[in-house]
Amino acid sequence: MLKGLVFFITFLFFFPFTGQGKETPQKLINSMEGAVKEAQKVQGEVDAWAVEREKLLSEILELKNLKRWYTHQQKKYEGYIQKQRKVIAELKRQREEAKKINIFLEPYLDDTVKRLEEFIASDLSFLPEERQKRLAFLKNSLDDYHLELSEKLRRVLEALQVEAEYGRGIEKNEAVLSQDNESTQVYLLRVGRVALFYLTLDGKKCGYLDRSSNTWRELPASFNSEISKALDMIERRRAYELVELPLRRVQP
Repeated sequence: MLKGLVFFITFLFFFPFTGQGKETPQKLINSMEGAVKEAQKVQGEVDAWAVEREKLLSEILELKNLKRWYTHQQKKYEGYIQKQRKVIAELKRQREEAKKINIFLEPYLDDTVKRLEEFIASDLSFLPEERQKRLAFLKNSLDDYHLELSEKLRRVLEALQVEAEYGRGIEKNEAVLSQDNESTQVYLLRVGRVALFYLTLDGKKCGYLDRSSNTWRELPASFNSEISKALDMIERRRAYELVELPLRRVQP
């Protein structure tokens, strides 16, 4: 409005009312009002353009920030892509290595189970049913076409670990011994893989397994109490102490 008034004063300055010509004061007033309205219209357009200009500047700034963010993200993702390419290349290398290992691993597992079977056959005779059952399970596993090779390896390693544990401690079991056409209920004492002793339930007779002939031999009655002590210690019915067992005699 102020700018329109300035325009009106300027108009009066350059076009003073002189009364010359045919223009009447009313016509002059009408002309000035038209000029003021035109000035107001122009000013409105200027103000609208100023608002639009601020809006466009804001959008430009926002687009610049967005461009900067996209540029940053592009660099980040390029780094991610490079890392993923390295990971993929490493996985491909490992897959090729796995293929090479599989070529040798499967026959190696077969040979391992075969050697384990031979070892058990020549080993101290204890837990025969359990150990033969484990061998049969391993053979069936290795012959299973649908079983993953990694699972076959796991089962073989697990069986080897169980067999290794047999040599680290002592164990008590009950069994029936057949000698001279007689069956006798006995306690069995296994000392790792070194020796296997027996003691009758009444504690009057004891003996050991002769590995060379795989037959049971009777021991002097003096060893009854020693074997009985060892059996009690296994069941924690007495404190641990040293016992004398004829280990040298039972070697093959």
